[in-house]
Amino acid sequence: MEQHDVVIVGARLAGTAAAAELARQGRDVVVLDRARFPSDTLSTHVMFGGGIDELRRMGAYDRIAALDPSYMRELEIHFDGGVTVQERWGACGEADWVWCIPRLEQDAILVEAARDRGADVREGWEVLDVLWRGGRVAGVRCRDADGAVHELGAKLVIGADGRRSTISARVGAWTPYRGSRNGRGLVFRYLDDPQAGTRRNETLAQWRDGDSFCMVFPSAPRPRTVALVMGPASDVTRARKDPEGTWAEFLRRHPGFAERIAGATNLGKIRSTADVSAYFRASSGPGWALAGDAGHFKDPVIGNGQRDALWMGRSLAEAAAPLLDDPGALDVALRRWEQERDDECLSAYHFANNETRIQPQSPILIDIARRAGRGRADPLSPDLGDLFQRVRTQQDVLPVRRLAGGLAGAVRRRPRAALRTIREAIPELRTDLAIRAEVRARRFRSTRPIGGSEHPGWSWPPPPARRPIAAAEGDGAAASERPAPKRRRPRATTVPSETTTEQPKVPA
Repeated sequence: MEQHDVVIVGARLAGTAAAAELARQGRDVVVLDRARFPSDTLSTHVMFGGGIDELRRMGAYDRIAALDPSYMRELEIHFDGGVTVQERWGACGEADWVWCIPRLEQDAILVEAARDRGADVREGWEVLDVLWRGGRVAGVRCRDADGAVHELGAKLVIGADGRRSTISARVGAWTPYRGSRNGRGLVFRYLDDPQAGTRRNETLAQWRDGDSFCMVFPSAPRPRTVALVMGPASDVTRARKDPEGTWAEFLRRHPGFAERIAGATNLGKIRSTADVSAYFRASSGPGWALAGDAGHFKDPVIGNGQRDALWMGRSLAEAAAPLLDDPGALDVALRRWEQERDDECLSAYHFANNETRIQPQSPILIDIARRAGRGRADPLSPDLGDLFQRVRTQQDVLPVRRLAGGLAGAVRRRPRAALRTIREAIPELRTDLAIRAEVRARRFRSTRPIGGSEHPGWSWPPPPARRPIAAAEGDGAAASERPAPKRRRPRATTVPSETTTEQPKVPA
């Protein structure tokens, strides 16, 4: 059995960020991914300032900048009723701009950055199971690109293998302890931007018409651009049956969006997904941790998934690297890191949940946006861009007094609908207060849903079945000739003399 300090499963954002930091600190780290890079993956691939800072930390910034991306320096949000917010992005670290890099190119660069730091990244390797010793994860069983089965021992196994994480399934953390159904679906395509070379090609633009959102992200290399629609999940079904007909309907439904991309050329294939329920999984345990989407996912409408995945990977590595030789201290550090992960992501999780409701825009938010047009000189300017940049939380940007002012303004502008506006606002304010209380409470793995934020009706598929070793070995290499070990549950009072693949129950 090979022995390493850390085995990371998944070589995209969280996995490479963790590997780069662990290797930088002198740790022996192996990264396994069944893909071969370059390899695409479904993603809105917007990179806000915090994510750009993480790219600098891991040494990937210069190579990504060489892809000639558009530097989006402004944000525009268009609301129903002709209300528009236009802001320059506030600085987040060294970046006061936003990038959008196709994952095909970006992830390959992240893999090379991790290798440059000293990580052993193995492409085409599939993880079959985790190994247990004495109630701790002690490594993984995996199949290499030639079909041979290997066992890799490790002091820590990190699952950075996405929403359908094999590691989460094998350690007993597959089903999230908390989640929210998303009523939206994503439909998008690449195109050559007709506004390349203009200010509009340096603007992240969003249109909120009725119950749908549209967005334009100038991408890399210029003049490529992502045009995305987030409407009811039923849009995805129609887009798969009639892609171009549904796209034409989107353009009719969103005239501002249609005007922005009018004249676009080199239109790419329409892509879509409706599988975007938000969740938190238990993300740490004896000898294991989950990072990136494997542990937490929120709706992509706020575009923070990439930033958070990079931050999770790097911060997890910083917490674990000094303690890998002390199992007890390592487990404590992993649990503390999970709490920090929740503190970092909880407010944004609720912010994203709010954006997934299929309903017209709140008149309170529209009134706040109307006043925001006065600019940053106004002390009440909400600076909506700070929400996306994660410079401030939703509770900081929209304090109760500002929400109350928005309600008063909405009532003044629509006196005939005043009673209905107030009735609709009361549960909104109640939800906001509940979120504030939860953020302050810092409960660990809380299963208490917040009504109005977390939407019921989400479901989760059963975990993937274990694959028999003989079936997984293909042509059968020498390593495949030994039989699978007898599986048994380790007992707390004894330490097995050999590794097993049976996991103990994850504690709450």
